Amino acid sequence: MVIASKVRRQQILPWWEQILRGQRQDLFSESVRRFAQLGSWGYAVGVRGRELAYQHGLLRVKRLPLPTICVGNITVGGTGKTPLVLRLTKDLLAAGLKPAILLRGYKREKKKPETVLVRDAEHMLAGIEESGDEAMELATRLPGACVGVGADRHKVGNYILKHQEVDCFVMDDGFQHHRLQRDINIVAIDATDPWGGGKLLPAGLLRELPPALRRADAVVLTRTRLVGPDRLSVLRAEVASHMRSSSVLLESHHEPKQLRSLQTQKAIPLSEISGKKILAVSAIGNPQAFEHMLRDIGAKVIASLSLSDHSAKLEDVRAWVAKNRREAECIVMTEKDAMRWGTGGSLPIPAYALRMTLVFTNGEEHWKKLVVLIKKLARA
Repeated sequence: MVIASKVRRQQILPWWEQILRGQRQDLFSESVRRFAQLGSWGYAVGVRGRELAYQHGLLRVKRLPLPTICVGNITVGGTGKTPLVLRLTKDLLAAGLKPAILLRGYKREKKKPETVLVRDAEHMLAGIEESGDEAMELATRLPGACVGVGADRHKVGNYILKHQEVDCFVMDDGFQHHRLQRDINIVAIDATDPWGGGKLLPAGLLRELPPALRRADAVVLTRTRLVGPDRLSVLRAEVASHMRSSSVLLESHHEPKQLRSLQTQKAIPLSEISGKKILAVSAIGNPQAFEHMLRDIGAKVIASLSLSDHSAKLEDVRAWVAKNRREAECIVMTEKDAMRWGTGGSLPIPAYALRMTLVFTNGEEHWKKLVVLIKKLARA
């Protein structure tokens, strides 16, 4: 197995993101970080003011006529929220429900003012340009569920109700979307970086301070196998201190399941890349976790490329692959990132998408009760 420190890593991130992640240490970068701290104070005032405005009725909260479950986070990207949405929706489908997923459609190439129905229960109805990579992954992996995209999730939900038969909604990335009333809040927290540097945007990666977890009905710690038992024990106590006593805390990890060949679209066993020299490509919030998973499978990661979350810089990826392909036997990317490549025809070597699933390591009994509760609400 290749030692992680020997991996040739390259990041293609905006300069401001490199600065705020602490990857640039020059005088200018330090000045930007200090200025960003001032911005964080203003951001904190704005977040609290907006929350109070909704609480006191100064801003209107809208409600959909069916149970609405929110899956969100308190940091920017990389918490493992999408696998959690996949797990929840699959379990709702298995329980006999007809869920619809509501997404904002972050970084879509073709934004439309109207709702985009990415898929109904039976058919794909939109492409990645108008839906975005995250919505496309969910739509691809969740036959039987509806997936809709739009900035106003209340409007998206009502549009789906007019055209499809559904009985509950799953709002992806909506913990701060106070405009839409929800029945259950589920929050994902990455065990490897739970508090996003401990500072609010733009000085850190926190959307809200940890006490916001009091609004959560369930908190799911993700990637728990990537931290030691002592750190995990401390984190449990930290998270629980911010939660309501009636809320539940669960633990999980992301388990690789199979590969999908971009060129043939066929499912490939994980053993296909065991012992092989690979190039790892990811445009996610936590690329280190992806690389760690590949090494656990047995792949020899010789070089890795990290881009901004949801990045669509395909030309940058092609150039990087061309530069590093000589020693590599294949490319492996996340399934979300693979959505932008189609059959991978423009890539010079075999390329695979890694499919993973969320597995509970502690508290699964609470999760099952949550699914039962959602079913009761939907049938009421």
